[in-house]
Amino acid sequence: MSRMRWMPGLGRLVAANLRRRLLRTLLTVGGVTAAIALFLLVESLSAGLDAALSGGESARTLIVYRQNRYCPQTSFLPQSDAPLIEKIDGVESVLPVKVFLSNCRTSLDVVAFHGVPAEQLFAARRIELVAGNRADFERRADAALVGRAFAARRGLDVGETFRFNRFEVVVAGIFKSPEPIEESLIVTHLETLQRSSAVQQLGTVTQFEVKVRDPARARAIAEEIDALLATSAAPTDTRLKAAFLESATADLRELLSFGRLFGACCVVVMLVLVANTVAMAVGERRAELAVLRTLGFRPGRLARLLLSESCALALAGGALGIAAALATIAATRLTLGVEGVMVGFAVSPLLVAKGFAIAAAAGAIAAALPAWRSTNAPIPAALRGA
Repeated sequence: MSRMRWMPGLGRLVAANLRRRLLRTLLTVGGVTAAIALFLLVESLSAGLDAALSGGESARTLIVYRQNRYCPQTSFLPQSDAPLIEKIDGVESVLPVKVFLSNCRTSLDVVAFHGVPAEQLFAARRIELVAGNRADFERRADAALVGRAFAARRGLDVGETFRFNRFEVVVAGIFKSPEPIEESLIVTHLETLQRSSAVQQLGTVTQFEVKVRDPARARAIAEEIDALLATSAAPTDTRLKAAFLESATADLRELLSFGRLFGACCVVVMLVLVANTVAMAVGERRAELAVLRTLGFRPGRLARLLLSESCALALAGGALGIAAALATIAATRLTLGVEGVMVGFAVSPLLVAKGFAIAAAAGAIAAALPAWRSTNAPIPAALRGA
């Protein structure tokens, strides 16, 4: 029997054997689907967190924050401190930012407003409009620029009104940014946000974003800023943007560590589930496999049959799990926010390939022992069902 004739026959045998116990097959595929979907969701969120912490401007950007404050809702700095910081040697620009959040704790679908001076926005942040008009934003006090991730999640378009907690803005533009976390923001006029009934804090900001000319001097400039404002009514804690984001997302990283551990446990359960299914199928067909051996089927071909059945179960579940995870991410477009830092789900072809590889490996490993036992058992004993 040639290889070209054997392979189609193998496919028919695999399909027929899996249909024998259809409910068991479906339950096994369902278990694999759930495990792979959870794995992909956790890993894509972890990849999103890595992307959020790896912005290109982090090396030369300092975040000036109120000392001993751990939530944007509690950090209040006098806006008048900005000119003092600008005078420090090595400082290129200072952007006052007022942050207004729907929730400061770790939660899904956080709404985050950043109020900034409109005339400084495009010089300080590398955002690019993909829809709308910059002039409309600068002219209207109630206008806002919305990150494309948030706009897609909420179905917003240019000219529409967005209202949250007594604060209402008109979408003047939608922007993209090389900094992933910025694409989940709503950028408004600083004074408009300060004067709003939801905030009512004219003259105060949450933080200053300071750009330095030489990244090598960033830490020294941070220390100089804190020393300058140490005796003021609002002493500061200045850190590199990367360090600030890492501190803000520490709880989220711990949560993801637990999620990864849980995902690994699910993969192990998936392996056991597939192995149990294959072992049960082999036990039921012990005599049948012995008959095939007496008809001239070599042990290698029988092992290939069992391996194909196991991998078919695992890969079918893996494909459904990956599809379910991708559909969930695409449909919900959710982000996980913590202390004003928005982290989205980042799915890459490499991550999808990793999911398929884990499913295939689980299928192969699950079939190894049953295949070895069935192809090495004595034929007379197997025919008797012993």
